[in-house]
Amino acid sequence: MLKLIKQYLPFAVVIAFIYLVTPAFFHSDERFHPLAYQFAFPATALLSGLAFSWKRGVDFTFPLIAPIIYIGSVLIYSHFYHWTIYVFIYLIVGMLGCFIGDMVYKNNLREKQKKKNSHTDSYKIKISNISVEKKEEEKENEKEN
Repeated sequence: MLKLIKQYLPFAVVIAFIYLVTPAFFHSDERFHPLAYQFAFPATALLSGLAFSWKRGVDFTFPLIAPIIYIGSVLIYSHFYHWTIYVFIYLIVGMLGCFIGDMVYKNNLREKQKKKNSHTDSYKIKISNISVEKKEEEKENEKEN
């Protein structure tokens, strides 16, 4: 459980900052809401999913963080529940980011394995012209038989 918290916490803090703190600065500005809902918040979900999956591979629980935090943002700032349709949009965009990050992760993993295999292939040691002689005691035992 502690491992999961360490894994998700930095991303959850960034997402929470963008979804919960940023609208407080622009709460009176009516032009911010459409930009935030249509560009800033989906970009956050996409980039966080991409960054998370880039090094760890795909994880289906990670895209749930953005919609859950967004629900809190809706309850605090807008009080209009028709904005909750964006929960599904942010979930889909976050999953898309995870899949793109997973593809990059797999490509990086393949390149690392190729580099590792190329290094191990270049260090082959060939031993030839070695002869092994039997000990004298073994030779005497063979003569007696």
